[in-house]
Amino acid sequence: MQAKSVSAGQGISWFKCGWDLFKQDFGTWFIMFLILVGLSIVLSFIPFIGSLALMIISPALMGGFMYAASEMDNGNKIEIGYLFQGFRDKARMNKLLILGGIYLLLQVLLIIVMFSLIGGSVMMSASETGSVDPADIMSSGMGFSMILIILGGLTIMVGFIYSTPLVMLDNMAPIESIKASYSAGFKNILPLLVFSLLYLLLAIVAIIPIGLGFLILIPVSITALYCSYKSIFH
Repeated sequence: MQAKSVSAGQGISWFKCGWDLFKQDFGTWFIMFLILVGLSIVLSFIPFIGSLALMIISPALMGGFMYAASEMDNGNKIEIGYLFQGFRDKARMNKLLILGGIYLLLQVLLIIVMFSLIGGSVMMSASETGSVDPADIMSSGMGFSMILIILGGLTIMVGFIYSTPLVMLDNMAPIESIKASYSAGFKNILPLLVFSLLYLLLAIVAIIPIGLGFLILIPVSITALYCSYKSIFH
């Protein structure tokens, strides 16, 4: 499956499309999101294992949102149970869990690299001065290391932004979905940048009412992500 290159303005259109899908049945989308938040909170109370488990099953849960968005986009009604659609098909479930495992592994490697590049120097600076001076961090070269780590994190994110819908909706293999996601990301840097900037602006607005705006912004962003996937791959 080949990714298409779309115009920068599509970054705005994706949000409009996501809002159109959300408002068709905002109650179901809202409940699905609350269940996801509740599940995340419950797993967070399980030391270490809970966070790892959440990271591994996240693609399967996100796959449920992608499935629901696809069904609604095709004119069908959606159900709250669609959140767990990624677990109902064993073949897809295994692929989505493998995807989560790969993501977890890459995050662990990124953390190891981060501590290798920054951790030792920061600890040495703190032991010598009793505190960490940001100016010392920049002058010692750690600032450059931090930039590299941020770029590494963004690179990982690009590889997974479309991997879940590609596995869930197109039954693509995990590694192939990551490759296709990279291809889509590099071909569509400008619309994705517009999409990200628009999200940041909306996030600022969402913070104002005690952060309650995120209860709408995040589900809309998820449906908008589906719209971007459809725009680029279909």
